[in-house]
Amino acid sequence: MRKLPKGDLADEQQADAEIMAMDPRKRQKKLERRKAKQKAERRELARRDSRGLSVRLQEAATAAILHCCISADIWQHGIGHVLVSRQSASGEVAFVVFLVDTYCLGVKDVIINTAPRAQYERDLYGKLARRSALIPLKPECARKLVEGAVRYALDLGLPPHADYRTAKLIFGDISGETCTEQYTFGKDGKPFFFSGPYDSPARCEQILRTLRNHCGPEGYHFVTPAGPLPT
Repeated sequence: MRKLPKGDLADEQQADAEIMAMDPRKRQKKLERRKAKQKAERRELARRDSRGLSVRLQEAATAAILHCCISADIWQHGIGHVLVSRQSASGEVAFVVFLVDTYCLGVKDVIINTAPRAQYERDLYGKLARRSALIPLKPECARKLVEGAVRYALDLGLPPHADYRTAKLIFGDISGETCTEQYTFGKDGKPFFFSGPYDSPARCEQILRTLRNHCGPEGYHFVTPAGPLPT
C-alpha cells in the first residue's frame, strides 16, 4: 500500500468526508473519477519504473557475468528457469530469471531486478537454487535457448511474456550464434500445452484456441484442468 505524507493523508480524509456528504449520484461519479485518476497514476508509475529498469539493464549489459545457469530438469519437465546475472564494479547485481516453457509457450514469465550482491544471493539465487537444482550454462547458449523458445512459440501465435523485451537486454552483445548446442522444442514433434497453477480457465481456452487455429485439431497435445474446451 502506498504511504501518504501526513499532509496528503489529511487532504485525502477531508476529500473522503466531502464525497460522503454528496448526493448519491454525484458521489458515485466523483468516486469513479477518483478511481480513474488513481489508476492512471499507477500506470504512469509502472511505466516510469519499467523505463528505469530498462536503463539499468542496458548499463549492466557490459558487466561481468556472475551466474548463468539453468534448471537441471528443464528437458524432463518441459519447463524451467534460465538465470542470467551480471555484477558491476560497485557490487550491484542485475539479474533476469526467464521461466522457459520448451514445450509450447516459450518465455512464460520473467523476474527482472537489480540488488546488492548479498541481497541477490539471499533472496534470489539462494532461493532459486534450493527450489530446483541449477547447472551452469554458457551465456551464448542461454541466449540461443531463450530466443529459440520464443521463436517457437511465436510461430504458434503465442507471444512471450510482456516484460521479455526488457528482460532480454541482460544479454547485451552476447551472440547465440556462437553456441553449438542444438535445442528442440515441443514434445514428440508437436506443441504440448500443460496448464500451470496460475493459468485461468479463460487463459487456457485462449491458448488452446490459438493452437487449434495454427496447428489444426490434431496438431498439438494438451493437459488442462477439467472444464470447457474451445470448439
